[in-house]
Amino acid sequence: MGIHQISFAKVSVLSNDMAEITVDSGADITLDMVNELHHLLLSLYDGSFSLLINKTNSYSTQLDALIHFGTLPAIDKIAIFAPNKLAKMSADFSASIPSSAVLNIEVFTERDDALAWLG
Repeated sequence: MGIHQISFAKVSVLSNDMAEITVDSGADITLDMVNELHHLLLSLYDGSFSLLINKTNSYSTQLDALIHFGTLPAIDKIAIFAPNKLAKMSADFSASIPSSAVLNIEVFTERDDALAWLG
């Protein structure tokens, strides 16, 4: 399937409609970075797709970037894998912002459960 490295993350193509995003440790995600990610995703998928956000690494996201992330119409579902308490708190916050309300987002503490939900 393939692994793609962008300036702040690794994007692994898991199937023809699913990708896993693992952000580099210590990254501070900006609006430009989200646009870079959107550009890559649109080049990889013709139709809608689902995302597994792997929060194994610690990183931060600027609010405008967080709001813009979910605006890509091709995103079907987003599963957030949060393997520890701090990652889960961060993921729960991200999933609760108003722009995320229209998205189908779930937070999981087990990667396999996240993948099963994305199905």
